[in-house]
Amino acid sequence: MRFDVTVLGCAAALPSLNRLTTAQLINIHEKRFLVDCGEGTQVALRKKSSKLQYRMMRIDHVFISHLHGDHYLGLPGLISTYNLMGRTRPLRIYGPPELEGLMRLHNQVSGAHLNYDLHFVSTQTQERTLLWEDATLEIYSFPVKHRIATTGFLFKEKEREPGVSHHAVRDLGLEPSEILQLKKRQDLVRSDGTALAWSSVCTEPAPPRSYAFCADTMYWERVVDAVQGVDMLYHEATFMAHHKALAVKTYHSTTLQAAKVAMKAGVGRLLVGHLSARYKDNEAVLAEVVEGFPRAEIARDGVTYSVPFRSL
Repeated sequence: MRFDVTVLGCAAALPSLNRLTTAQLINIHEKRFLVDCGEGTQVALRKKSSKLQYRMMRIDHVFISHLHGDHYLGLPGLISTYNLMGRTRPLRIYGPPELEGLMRLHNQVSGAHLNYDLHFVSTQTQERTLLWEDATLEIYSFPVKHRIATTGFLFKEKEREPGVSHHAVRDLGLEPSEILQLKKRQDLVRSDGTALAWSSVCTEPAPPRSYAFCADTMYWERVVDAVQGVDMLYHEATFMAHHKALAVKTYHSTTLQAAKVAMKAGVGRLLVGHLSARYKDNEAVLAEVVEGFPRAEIARDGVTYSVPFRSL
């Protein structure tokens, strides 16, 4: 089952021809989620597919980390475009409490009349909070430390039950109630008195995967706790190590601090982004990150990264 992250933009405050401001499209089990929506997000979505509606119209949930322009200014345009494209399904938007007022005001002053509903869910920066779930997935916000109220987001697959062999079902004539008991990892005694161990007919599912998105944040131990053990972590690394004082002043992280979070949290893989436009040599940036965490790479616009299964 798919669990991948397409980086639509990963620049810091200044977009460039090669790097747009922050936005990511997350596909989990063919459910699509947009995380942040900087300028150019619509263009990036369209570039990924010749079918205009393929990625855009199937997004039902948008998560906004904070209200600095490079993380949300693409949202009014996306809302408008959905209306022009005939959207009728509701769109759920998760973000700071002030976001709803901003979007409502924009629609009001522009005279927009949407053909679909906007449902806003306010995030908060006191503790980790469950924002949405279904039978297979949970999505949380968690506090990070930036100049204004900001959250990260955590996407986690739920534990799955073991699968019962189709051959066992057929050859043993298993009843539905027996299958349910076996899927709960419980041995059973059948009506004819024979014992059946669940491990003899079941296969363990792959372990659940997880992905954490850490938007703008300075180094903070609570972030380490929030992303503990995730399979893939995206963490900002706005500045190189020699600009640590500037990182502290602006409430951002350095390359080595992003690596430190990944190492202390025991994550499987690290993507760093939100790099300052002052750095032209990505290899030098990457070298610093890898120094602190070897399983790291620099996120690139337009690239899809699969969240891997980790060994049991």
